[in-house]
Amino acid sequence: MRNRLYALVGAVILLAVLLGAYIVISGRNEEASSSEAQDPPAEEMGNKIVDGKPAESFTLKNENGEFEFVKKGDEWSIKGYDSSFSAPAVSEIASVFTGLYSERVIEGEELSKYGLDKPAASASDGNVVINAGTVSSDGKYYYVSLDGGEDVYMVNSSAIQPLFYGLNDLIDKSVQKVNTDAIRELSIDFADDDGKNRDIYIAYDKDDPLAREYAEKNGLAALVMQKPIKNMLVYPYNLQSSVLKNASSLNIKDLADIAPEDLGKYGLDKPKFTLYMADDENSIKITAGNTFTAEEGEYAYVLVNGRKEVFTMDQRALEPFENARIADFAEKFISIYQRSKVNEIDIEGAKSYKIEFKAEGENDFREEDGATRDYRSTYINGKLIEKDVFTDFYELIVGIGFDDIAYGKKSEGKPELTITFKLADGSSDKAEYYRYNDSFYAVTKGGDTVMYVSEQTVRRVMNTAEELSK
Repeated sequence: MRNRLYALVGAVILLAVLLGAYIVISGRNEEASSSEAQDPPAEEMGNKIVDGKPAESFTLKNENGEFEFVKKGDEWSIKGYDSSFSAPAVSEIASVFTGLYSERVIEGEELSKYGLDKPAASASDGNVVINAGTVSSDGKYYYVSLDGGEDVYMVNSSAIQPLFYGLNDLIDKSVQKVNTDAIRELSIDFADDDGKNRDIYIAYDKDDPLAREYAEKNGLAALVMQKPIKNMLVYPYNLQSSVLKNASSLNIKDLADIAPEDLGKYGLDKPKFTLYMADDENSIKITAGNTFTAEEGEYAYVLVNGRKEVFTMDQRALEPFENARIADFAEKFISIYQRSKVNEIDIEGAKSYKIEFKAEGENDFREEDGATRDYRSTYINGKLIEKDVFTDFYELIVGIGFDDIAYGKKSEGKPELTITFKLADGSSDKAEYYRYNDSFYAVTKGGDTVMYVSEQTVRRVMNTAEELSK
């Protein structure tokens, strides 16, 4: 019995010892893991071979040219160039003067063996000259010398790579990002469109009756087209899957020419189009010229935000704007208004009809369930029309849609029919219907844009008006 007790006590002691050892070892492993996750201390990065003050000016020489950098305030400039440069990119070069580490020193070797007799890149802040030669066989290090000395240092390649930057790496390629969910203005100016009058201009105007009506009804902002058709409502969500589908990719790819002497070389003297897009805070303007094909795909030469440099941009991002049609923007209705915003509709043709909305006694606007309802009396040529009957007729008028559109065409002679909406705010919207053929009317609302409307649609409106006016 006593032997069994001793054995049990011994087993418990052994278990306690093993558990304690496990805890100690686990704690050490956690400390080691934590240490590995942190950046290594300076002494583990190698020997510090350059330890200077932040440079206010320096020079750089490599295969891309010779550059002299000067800092004023927080901005860097390059002498001889009137351009904006990327502060982060220039700072990467300048960082070599404040802290450069060598993981190994090679002594007593010919500099030519490491490409340092004729350095591939050289930078100087006036206090030290840093020369970069060839890269090691594994690509991890550059061979570096200082001030023409004979010692060769092996420096991490990521620290030296900025010394090989050229103008394409240094130029500022930032482009403001426009929130496509909150577009406030968009224009596409086709500089040479063969008389097609394809220029497009839409904008948000809180005082415009169409935009105000849509906002009151839906609680959302709407845009109104002014070119090529005036006073046409544009629903922002329609643009997301059409003209704006690649807008997030409107980024500068490369610098093509920092100081172009002849824009015609890039097709920018007579550009294909100019795009302007803005939200409440940001905007972007892009002028697109010739396209070219590279290994990565097709690109276009562009001017951006009025800058003089010629850049390149992915043609896929520009195509939706270049190929934009009115159908990408607007609902295909001639005139669509909420009836509460209309005071009168005049139809003038072989027969004329005057449609009036009158507030009479209780037949007026009423507030119901937090919304304004229109209970005004409606008349056609002085005849009172039952509310439900008139509702169907009104939907016929505002539902007149067009099947196609043509640019740069004018209708001649007198219109066969005009339909004019007179709005509560005092403005009016007039559409003129010209006979195109037996099947279609050509409709204009000012300008050189023609919309083609089915003759059957118009005949249905006129027949209904005649029936209701009897």
